[in-house]
Amino acid sequence: MWPFTSRRIFGNRWWAIAFVLMVCWQVVDMFGGAPASVGNNATATDISGAPVDDEQLRQMTNTLSTLQNAN
Repeated sequence: MWPFTSRRIFGNRWWAIAFVLMVCWQVVDMFGGAPASVGNNATATDISGAPVDDEQLRQMTNTLSTLQNAN
């Protein structure tokens, strides 16, 4: 997966720094930047990006509760 062997990377401190920076870049890219704020008032959206109103959220919650209690 990595283009370098560990001996080649850690044999030179500059390659080691580049390797660490690349790993950090991948972690930030994978998990995103800063976390969302706790008081985030963002509007819930569906898969198309259209806003979802409270009634639709209530219906989905009820449906999921019904399915969970069906066992």
